[in-house]
Amino acid sequence: MEFLILGAADTIPTAIGSSLVQLVTFLVLLGALSYFVWKPLKKVMDERENLIHSEIDDAEQRKAEAVRLKEENEAVLKDTQAEISSMMDNAKQQAKKEQEDIIHDANTRANQMMKDAKVDIEREKEKAIRDINSQVSEISVLIAEKMISKEINQEDQKELVSRYLQEAGDK
Repeated sequence: MEFLILGAADTIPTAIGSSLVQLVTFLVLLGALSYFVWKPLKKVMDERENLIHSEIDDAEQRKAEAVRLKEENEAVLKDTQAEISSMMDNAKQQAKKEQEDIIHDANTRANQMMKDAKVDIEREKEKAIRDINSQVSEISVLIAEKMISKEINQEDQKELVSRYLQEAGDK
């Protein structure tokens, strides 16, 4: 052991020189690593970090856009539902109005037909009365002619009138 201690004492300047060479080699190696490895590695890491940040920002924008589109879709859906409801109400009102119009028109036509029928009945009644009056006057004229042409007694006259009235009824 003495030998190691004595040998170590003789080589302190050698150890310092060796340490300096190792330090310089370490610094050169550190500089080379910094230049050739650390800077490209840092550049790749920075690019990756920027890519991650941009993807996060894009995802947040897409999320915000999705929320906006969802709100727009809900608003459009509400508007569409309100419009459909309004259209249904209008259709119901229009159908009810058309139903009332049809019923009114039918009642008006029925009333007009009844009035026309009453007018026709009245016209036919007047015509029948005129015909009857005409026939009665013809019969009366015939009876009068017969009575004038032949003098008859009261019983014969009654029989004659009855016969002519029966003949007029057969016509």
